[in-house]
Amino acid sequence: MKQLFLSFIVLFCCTIVQAKERVIELPAFDAWSSTSLEVQKVVLNDTATIVYIDAFYRPHNWIKIATGSYLQADGKKYEILSGVGMELDKEIWMPESGTYSFQMIFPPLPENTKTVDFSEGDVEGGFSIWGIHLDGKPASSSLAGKKNPKETPVLETPELKAGIATLKGHIAGYRPEMKLAGSTWTFNPITGNTDENSIKVDAQGNFKLELPLNHISIVGISANFMQAQVYLKPGETTTVEINFPEICRAQSKLQKDKPSLGEKYYFSGGLAALNNEICNGPLRALPVGINSQADYEQMFKDVAAMNIDQYKQYWLNRREKGIKELDKYPEISDAYRKILLMNADMETAQQLMGTYILEYAYRQINNIPRDSAATGFVQPEITAAYYDFIPEFIPNSPVALYCSDLTYIIRSLQYANLSGKPLPKDIKELPDNTADIAKLMGTNEGFLFDLIATQKLALPIQEFQPLTDDQLAEADKISPVIKNILTDMNNRLKLTIEENKKKSGYVVDRVNTADIPAEELFNAITTPYRGKVVFVDFWATWCGPCRMAMKQTEPVKKDYEGKDVVFLYLAAENSPKGAWEQMIPDIKGEHYRVTGEQWEYWGKKFGIQGVPSYMVVAKDGTPVHFQVGFMGVDKMKEMIDKELDK
Repeated sequence: MKQLFLSFIVLFCCTIVQAKERVIELPAFDAWSSTSLEVQKVVLNDTATIVYIDAFYRPHNWIKIATGSYLQADGKKYEILSGVGMELDKEIWMPESGTYSFQMIFPPLPENTKTVDFSEGDVEGGFSIWGIHLDGKPASSSLAGKKNPKETPVLETPELKAGIATLKGHIAGYRPEMKLAGSTWTFNPITGNTDENSIKVDAQGNFKLELPLNHISIVGISANFMQAQVYLKPGETTTVEINFPEICRAQSKLQKDKPSLGEKYYFSGGLAALNNEICNGPLRALPVGINSQADYEQMFKDVAAMNIDQYKQYWLNRREKGIKELDKYPEISDAYRKILLMNADMETAQQLMGTYILEYAYRQINNIPRDSAATGFVQPEITAAYYDFIPEFIPNSPVALYCSDLTYIIRSLQYANLSGKPLPKDIKELPDNTADIAKLMGTNEGFLFDLIATQKLALPIQEFQPLTDDQLAEADKISPVIKNILTDMNNRLKLTIEENKKKSGYVVDRVNTADIPAEELFNAITTPYRGKVVFVDFWATWCGPCRMAMKQTEPVKKDYEGKDVVFLYLAAENSPKGAWEQMIPDIKGEHYRVTGEQWEYWGKKFGIQGVPSYMVVAKDGTPVHFQVGFMGVDKMKEMIDKELDK
């Protein structure tokens, strides 16, 4: 009887506990900073708040949850107590599936809490999820239910006309603590490069960009609130309302099947109809090119044993298969359909001109290092007939400005050996192949040839060599607009050169490298820094990722002022001397530009397979870390601090 009574008491107590426990399955959320963490459920009781997390990240890479992470509800913070399936500040290595589940334990929340935010605090790049709904309600958006007007975009013929294009934006659901930001990349066929600008969002969620453009241009936006390519026009203003809650819902693996909160973007003003269709539509590009690391690896397997004719047919087949994807989307406008087809054609042309990939794929599949002979690989014999795709796939018309690939394909054309004749092995500079291009195109006139000539004139400016009056006169023969564009670039360069003469904080060639053998050079360069930690950056002036990483690392140097840390920058002579001399005044540290032979030796010794590459050298001169690709500011500081503390 006593045992029965005790059992009843236990059951009664459990019932009370269960009654006080509240479980919210798949709670909706309003916004987040990363797609890596998703809330599977939240359990609330009198002793704790348990947040069940499903993590989605690249296999064999890691994530971690920082000490100091917290929930915030009604202005009060509840710091994390512990974890289940993870330890705070310790790497969680993702399994092959790319999915991992764990729990975060926080203090109990007040019983009537309706929404809660999760944040890793002030950790750079930390995870945040805002507006996790504990009341069972869906995510909210001020733009829910709004619709874009039904407008059919028309492709106007672009013209060269310099001016300022303005993009104004507002992020729905923005809060100041989100600290959202981003960058833009404008594809610039005048220079053959991309021009970068940053996006700064104010406390109300507004931003404004004023971009100098020379024609209707594609502007790539990369931000945690927007990943899209937008068309802007000089002299016009384009406005966009960004439905951030809907973007986050659509990105979510756990929430994507819940009802939509409206369209993602609402454009008005310049080129609005085209931007609304592209940014809200189901098809961003035809599946012709390579879009992921898995695609690259599969492509290497596919082409590694191919001859040149098979390689050509491989990409022609991919193009045909990609174009058939359009049949699934009959609602796509004629204007956007034309852009998609042009992009598919130019992507195919770009890949077909990249015949070097055959040897690269052969090396990858057969594990042959770059500095070893590719035994068994047969160099393809490429005839002039191979390039018969050029007039079909590369438009000789201003309408090509609607395609981002045009920026790079002009340069690829100039570097291609279109003659079908083998080039001398000791050649240092490729011959002008404009006549070969003209032979393929059946003319030597038109927009394509104007861009080729313009890029050749723009190249010295990018290498920090001002144009002469004679060169500017050549630009005038192309068009007065081109002359004005290049003259403006030239004048800005001259001003930069004068300003650079006044800058300090950088040192060039502390050690005379001219007569030092390659095998002794690195030691000779780093010997003056014994007793200090040396962070080495192997870079190149023409390397976009190098420059992007430098922008991130430059503010870090202030943290090490007065400490035993040296920032050492090493470039090879394939970085034009003029460009190198004018870029380094903005890169505080020690600088060297070495010969190709010296750089090649380092490549073999350290495994430099690309730039940027990085090394950390200990106080005694021993290299303790090397990697290709930027490790991020946090990891960089962690490695430097570790050696400093020794």
